Amino acid sequence: MGGRADYEERKNRRIERYKELSIKASEKSKHYQNSNAHRILQMTPGQPILMGHHSEKRHRNLIKKANNDMRKSIEYDEKSKYYIDKVKTVEDSKVIYSDDPKAIDKLKEKLERLENQRESIKAREHQTWELTNIGANIRETKKRIERLERLENLEFPTINFIGGKAIHNKEINRIQLIFNEIPSKNVREELKHNGFHWSRYEKAWQREFNQRSIRTTKKLIENTLNNSNEKIDEEQEEFE
Repeated sequence: MGGRADYEERKNRRIERYKELSIKASEKSKHYQNSNAHRILQMTPGQPILMGHHSEKRHRNLIKKANNDMRKSIEYDEKSKYYIDKVKTVEDSKVIYSDDPKAIDKLKEKLERLENQRESIKAREHQTWELTNIGANIRETKKRIERLERLENLEFPTINFIGGKAIHNKEINRIQLIFNEIPSKNVREELKHNGFHWSRYEKAWQREFNQRSIRTTKKLIENTLNNSNEKIDEEQEEFE
């Protein structure tokens, strides 16, 4: 079965992270809403600024602080709502990702629904564009199913290159480039340009496993990584 073995786990972690961020933002919003400046002003509602009095400057600063606190409270409240929306988006998403181990089954279910909808459209009066649109959706869904089924049977043997190797990490559905040493800046720029991203967790440069990434990897190895003119950086700097 293709996809990432930890797909659901990662999805749930993302949801929990958004919830935590929402709670933290909400707490900060309440903190600024109930700041000392607000409480002091609430104790003396409508108290005018005494022009020329020794308290004038302190009173003005208090009002300024209260206004700033209210602005921050509103900002954090909006941030809290933003992360709640992110939670709903992830939970309710109908998008079928290739990383999902159940992607093929979900796509086949989608295809069945689309074909049933097309038959319903044909059985009633309809506009030509309705059949055109659903037909295009059906064709694209079939293509995705075919691509994912081909990927399940696709093998990518380990390829050694100067200073490292390219592997297919089936557990996370990624092609990974693992270097013995930190690659040069030019090589890192080529990796980024070709869709590879550094994973601190995996300690590898990687991109999603598919036929395009296989072609890109082989070309990258041939044209760049096996180029003897490329040297390894001596300085142990962090990858970007």
